[in-house]
Amino acid sequence: MKIRKIGERALQCLFVNYLKLLENTVRIEWHEENRYGDSQIFGFWHEDSFFMNLVLEKLAHKTTPVDVVVTADTRGNYIEHMIKRCGGNALRVPDGYRAFAALKNIARDSCEKTHSIAVALDGPLGPRHEPKKLAFYLSEHAQEEFVGISISYTSCIRLNRRWDKYAIPLPFSKVTVAVHNYGVTDRKHIPELPVNADAVCCESIQLAGG
Repeated sequence: MKIRKIGERALQCLFVNYLKLLENTVRIEWHEENRYGDSQIFGFWHEDSFFMNLVLEKLAHKTTPVDVVVTADTRGNYIEHMIKRCGGNALRVPDGYRAFAALKNIARDSCEKTHSIAVALDGPLGPRHEPKKLAFYLSEHAQEEFVGISISYTSCIRLNRRWDKYAIPLPFSKVTVAVHNYGVTDRKHIPELPVNADAVCCESIQLAGG
């Protein structure tokens, strides 16, 4: 158990230091179509979870502190550590049928508290780019606007053997972040979400040209 704890802390230190390196070397290009309010529901693709720590850190200065829905298993320990380092708070939710009670509490709290919530739309285990209903249920239940976040990388490592093809950007690269407000949504009318920021930028250029 002690060796496991040491290994866990070593990985946490590695992840946090790499985030610091990215923070100091990566150039972020923002494309924002959102008016930040007191609280919103942010949705992103699971593959972008690593860099989303820095994105949410930036967004937290524009809106209320952001709570991030995170798995309750061991993987969530590393994620929670990075989220806290970036000024956010982790909402631990178990996988499977046990998630119901936790999600019910999150939905209740979203009406009672003034805070923003971030959710990996296709998490925790996919399928990739198929959004689940949680973020849109929270938007409907709390009558908060849903804001989709898409990310593109000029250079990154992709873990192609994972279901989500997890992306880890490389230092001194450029990351494009597209933020789009879809308004209050619901579970029965899920908007079509771009899989990366490049798709959002191309669509914006076409609309401007037209």
